Parts: sequence; structure tokens; C-alpha cells
Amino acid sequence: MKRHPSLQPLSREHHRALLCWRTLDQAIQRNSEIDVHASIEELRRYWNSRFEAHLHQEEVALLTRLSPALRDRMVHEHNDLRSLYAQLASTTWSNESVTKDGVLRSFAKSLREHIRWEERTVFSYLQAQLTEAELGSVLDELVAADVNEHGDTCGPRPG
Repeated sequence: MKRHPSLQPLSREHHRALLCWRTLDQAIQRNSEIDVHASIEELRRYWNSRFEAHLHQEEVALLTRLSPALRDRMVHEHNDLRSLYAQLASTTWSNESVTKDGVLRSFAKSLREHIRWEERTVFSYLQAQLTEAELGSVLDELVAADVNEHGDTCGPRPG
């Protein structure tokens, strides 16, 4: 299903986050301490400059428009991502400490699965349930929440 223009800024941010996930996943698979450190630093920059704000923007613009079940799941998954990131942020940034307990793997997996769920389920739901005017108001709320499409990214910026 083609993404409605009002949801495209969120989809573009999801694309950036998936690039971040891919970088993390590749570093973990290579088990290279240098790559893992670089990926973690990239994740820190991305989370602090963009993704935490993205989660908040989704909550402001989308939660009231979702069914109770979708709303509950979104809040739960956003809180899980925040919790996993907090664990990572408080961990000594060494390859052994981060990968041994699986926090980095859990974060990467949770991020990927959450984004795919939002793209496939939440956005499809919104496009099917909301009128054109209601979808337009989503974009208005995202703009009001100051969606910055030019923040730091993991990997190259999409064109």
C-alpha cells in the first residue's frame, strides 16, 4: 500500500532507523569490537538527535487515532525501546559487556520488529480508518511537534 503523504515523514524516519538497525546487526554478526563500538556511538548520536523525539511525535500525533489494542501495543513497545536504550546507555561501552548480556541484540531486534509492525499494521490501519482530512491533521500535528527530517542518521540520508 502506498504511504499517505501525511505519514511519509514517519516512514522516512523509520527508514533511517532501519539503517541504524542494519549497521548494528552487521557489527554484531562480525563480532568486531571496533565495528560494535562505532555502531554504538552512531546509535547514541541517532537516538539523542532523532529517535527519542520521533517516538514522542508518534505518540502525540497517532495514539488518539488508534484502536485501544494498537495504542496499548505502541505505548508498550515505545517504553520497551526506551528501557533497552537506557540499559545500553548505562552499560560500559565495551564489546563484551554489551553483547554478552544480549542488550544490544535485544535492542536491534526490538527496533526492527517495532518499525515493521508500525509500517505494516499501524500505518495501514490509519490509512484505512481515517478520512483524508483526519490524515491531513496528522501531518499538521507532526509539523507542530517539529519533525526535523534532516537530523543525524545511521548511514546515508535517504534522498
